[in-house]
Amino acid sequence: MRFLRLKLQGPLQSWGERSRWDSRDTASMPTKSGVIGLIGCCLGYPRGDERIRALSSSLHIAVRADRAGVIMTDFHTVQTESGGFPNAEGGRRSSNNNTIITPKQYLQDADFTVWIWGKEESLQLCADALKKPVWTPYLGRKSCVPATPILPEWLEAESVDDAIRQDSQHHSEIQIELLPGEPLKQGERLIQRPDELTDAHRNEYRYRMVRAFSIGGEGS
Repeated sequence: MRFLRLKLQGPLQSWGERSRWDSRDTASMPTKSGVIGLIGCCLGYPRGDERIRALSSSLHIAVRADRAGVIMTDFHTVQTESGGFPNAEGGRRSSNNNTIITPKQYLQDADFTVWIWGKEESLQLCADALKKPVWTPYLGRKSCVPATPILPEWLEAESVDDAIRQDSQHHSEIQIELLPGEPLKQGERLIQRPDELTDAHRNEYRYRMVRAFSIGGEGS
């Protein structure tokens, strides 16, 4: 099997997983939708382009936290000159409340390795785009600039587990996309991540099954 390996490093990263309304969270590890979105940016696909969903469905990812980073919250303020902000019912908030706080979370000083595998033509498309991006890629949000160029590396391995073992770390958290019918291995736990894009135009997602485990630590 062939794999693409990417390094995602930066002073700030943000991988929104359950962002709603004014609050913008970050997951502790990159989301599949975020990684595919990064590649879509390199391809020049605009937000809402159905080709992003098609690319996502043809690929799988694994992520390793080489340095987990620390979550920081930025309490950003937004103002409106008149009329107040819309409320959930479609009306307006109090006219005396023309300023709102929109908390945004970021990961500081995090370092991740990502493996991507799937359809060969999709992998080649990703590799070419990452080498010559149409638009500048970023780590989840446009303010999160990579510390180093995101250059893809090709790997040959019998499985994703073998690909990860080729570049093992002394202690890391790993999440690998669980394929249909694939069993959990000893020491692994099953988690769900709501980051599989199902409708690019409406920005809708479904849960994705992931097997997670640690290496190099207690119980590994």
